[in-house]
Parts: sequence; structure tokens; C-alpha cells
Amino acid sequence: MRFSSTFFSRCSTDMLENLKTEATMYFHWPFCKNICTFCSFNKYKKVENSFGKIIDERMEKCLIKETETIFGFTGIKKINSIYFGGGTPSLAPTTTISRIINCVKQLTNVDEQAEITIECNPSSLSMTQTLEEYFKFGINRVSVGVQSLDDGTLKVLGRDHSANDSVMLLKSALDVFGSDAVSVDLLFRKPGDTIQSWKNELNEILSYKPHHISLYELTPERGTPLFRQLQSGTVVLPNEDDAASMYILALELLKEYGFERYEISNFARAGSCAQSSHNMSYWNGTQYVGIGPGAHSRFFPLGANSRESRVQALDPKSWQDLVERNGHATRLCRQQSQIDVLSELVATSLRTTKGIQQKRWLIFQPEYSLVDVFEQAPSIQILFLSGNLQWSVDGSLQATEKGLNVVDSILPNILTVLNEFYEKNKLKV
Repeated sequence: MRFSSTFFSRCSTDMLENLKTEATMYFHWPFCKNICTFCSFNKYKKVENSFGKIIDERMEKCLIKETETIFGFTGIKKINSIYFGGGTPSLAPTTTISRIINCVKQLTNVDEQAEITIECNPSSLSMTQTLEEYFKFGINRVSVGVQSLDDGTLKVLGRDHSANDSVMLLKSALDVFGSDAVSVDLLFRKPGDTIQSWKNELNEILSYKPHHISLYELTPERGTPLFRQLQSGTVVLPNEDDAASMYILALELLKEYGFERYEISNFARAGSCAQSSHNMSYWNGTQYVGIGPGAHSRFFPLGANSRESRVQALDPKSWQDLVERNGHATRLCRQQSQIDVLSELVATSLRTTKGIQQKRWLIFQPEYSLVDVFEQAPSIQILFLSGNLQWSVDGSLQATEKGLNVVDSILPNILTVLNEFYEKNKLKV
């Protein structure tokens, strides 16, 4: 179905203009007490001396300055969520987190229901007191980096805490923040994992009644110590079949405990408000502003109709120098084409149970619907016949329960069809 110019004007233009005024924010605190053997994120070991305090103070000033500068480039009028990630943001002074939140509130309207999240490492908090401070100045969601409940596995992964530290932090967070506010990160396919040990680990975590769980398959990245250990044979991971069985087991067990999958790695208690609205914003094409070393952004510059992709300088020292000199430390800034934006929307939203929502698609591609682009493609028809894809009533394209389990193998076909449609119809990308 082709959409009329009237529909385009009424629906797409208005929705795009509204989209330009709202965003989510991400702040990156790059320091860790210890570097995990599997981590490929932008992270640096924290200096544990008086100089470390100077670094913290300089980081705070630069995070605030970059926030003020980047906001001046946008037309953002409302922030729907704020996320502190890392690194280990719970290593930052609580006063720093508070001042950053206040800075955002001074620059723009922060929604009264805004989700404000901080990642917490079990070794970096003095438990209840710090959590209570977070709660007082507006943090309303905590993500606890448990990763494993086996002390031997934690040691292999380079974690600087014990399983008991994780349990203590999780219990404290549940006491302080109440309902729908506490998430747990867990890894599976870890060294030493068996299907039975994974089941025992999940059962124990679920017995503490967190509101949200994120499950990630351990994927060793080239350049990490764990990758080198695997190459040398000093560490062994469970095979791919066992990894798949662990994921299916998790699906079954989480359902028994009343959790619903809303994205392939994310589960929230059924009927709760525990889904991460911040992550959902990433997945449905909402603008986001990333502040700090290595942070990424996607936003429309003030007065522009094309979205920009931005990446900040990686190294904290270089990032700080650039912020102090220029007000920001953007190292890469690129105007995104229409197909760039659509490809990101497809790749992220198809991993959710809602799928590629028609109303979001039309914001960026008002001339051709999802049906126009995908329905007649032979490779897509095969995915429908095999029970991996389905259309919703409103014309959204979704992976089925079966399809979500193998969505990473489906996505390349869908992205290929999108590119071929643009080439065939000689559309401006």
C-alpha cells in the first residue's frame, strides 16, 4: 500500500517533529576497580590514591560541560530516561551522580515518570547507605551486575566480588527501591557451566524475587584476556548446543516464575512496570544523547531533518582535554541516511516482542509501509512459512516466539531485502 501525501503530512511530519523534541540520555563512567577478563567495553582501571579523587572531580566537571554543550546542538525539550553505565558508574561519587541529574533538569524538562537507572557492581557500594542516597536524589532503578553466583567462575571472569556480595547488594536494592525497580544481569555459557548448574543458578537468583532479569550469552571478544585463554586452551566454554539448551531452559524457568520476555535478552515480571523504558527507547528509534568517553549518540541537530550519529573520544584523558578545550569531545560525527536509520530500527526492534512497529517505521519511511517493502520478498515468505515471522493486526513485522530464539540468523535476510528494495526502486538512501 502506498501512502498519500495527505497521510504523509498529517502522520509522518508531525511524528518526526515530536520525535526531535524528546530523547533519552546515557552517561558513561569509564573506570573500574578491576578489569573483567571478558569485557570489551570502554573501561579503564581506577587510580586508587589521592590522584584518583582529582580524576573524579575533573570527570564530573567535564561530564557536566559536555552535557551543556551537546544540548545546545539539539532541539530537545524533554528527557524520558537517564542511564548511568560504564565501566562502573557506582564507583563515581554519589555527589557527582546527583549533580549530573540536576544539570539535566536545569537544561530541559525531565519527565516526572522518567526512569533514572544506575549500574551497580557488588564490590563498589557500601550497600544500603549508598543506595539510599541514590534513591533520595532521584535514581529509581538499579541494575545489579551479578553475572554469576559461583565464586570460582567469578574469579575466572576477573570479577572483584563474591557471590555473597551480589546477594547482599540485590537484597539491599530490593529493600530500598521497592517494586519494579531492581534488575539483575546474568551471564550464561560461562567456563564451567553445565545445564544443571545453570538451572541451579537461575533458581537461586529467582528465589530473591528481582523485578527484571537480563541474560547474556558470554561471547569472548578478540583482544580480551578470556579470548586469549580460550585460544590457548586454558579455559573452555560449553558447546553451542548446550548454550542453546541453557537459553531454552531459562525461557521455561523464567515463565514458571512469572516473567515475560520482551526482548531476546530481557525479561520482566508479568503485569509489572519493570521493563526498561530506556532500552526500549533505543530499540524503537528514539533519539539518545551519549555523554562521556566513548559514548554514542543518535539525534537530530537543531533545525535539521537528518539524524546524526556521534561517538565521543574513547580515552578518558583525551576526552577530558577535548571537553575542556572545545566544550565536547565528539570524535566521529556522521549524517545518517534514511536506510542507515531504517537498518538500525530493523536490527534492534525485531529483537523485541513488539517487533518493527508500523507507526515507528512510518516516521522515517512514510512513503512505503513494511508490507510494501517485505511481504513479496521470497526469502521473507520462507520465514513466514517456517513460523519465524508474523504480521500483527496493525501491520507491524514481528518475530514469533520461535523466531525470537533464532533472530540473529534471521536479521541478515531482512536487512538484505531492505537494501534490495531501495536499489530496485532507486530510492534515495
